[in-house]
Amino acid sequence: MAGLTQPLEFRKHLLCRPRRGFDIVPFLDAFLIVLFVSLNTSAFIMAPGTAVQLPFSRAMEPSRDLPTAVLTVDRNELYFFEGRKLAAVALEDRLRDFIEDDGEMTRSSGAVLLIKADATITSDVLFGLMDTARQVGFSEVHLAAEPASRGSSPWGDRSPEPNP
Repeated sequence: MAGLTQPLEFRKHLLCRPRRGFDIVPFLDAFLIVLFVSLNTSAFIMAPGTAVQLPFSRAMEPSRDLPTAVLTVDRNELYFFEGRKLAAVALEDRLRDFIEDDGEMTRSSGAVLLIKADATITSDVLFGLMDTARQVGFSEVHLAAEPASRGSSPWGDRSPEPNP
């Protein structure tokens, strides 16, 4: 009859003593919560970026120890400044902020803008970026390129036709 009136028999669990030993389950729960929170708030999960096919060049120069900002432009003219996606209308303001944030050292010795432009970018876009960089205060503008292999044409696969 006790089974019908008290089907789960909770009374016997109310009077039992705690188990001895170390219970790892609460620590495992806390660890999983910390893991999920850190993964969801980390920048490496969804870092903006794009694959850029850099042109090849044999004229590679070592850079000096000046503050350097990196601007990446892909074939669709998407801009990534210092690893963050940037609208074209905000590009000049962000470049100016970089110069102003570095303070007096940048204004006296200058700063370098490294442009990693896709090989298919038009020269109008490239020269426009260079002009903008000079206007906001960059002292040098460098173009990123992949080192060319020995014996290859400086035009890559797009070598000009020889004249007869």
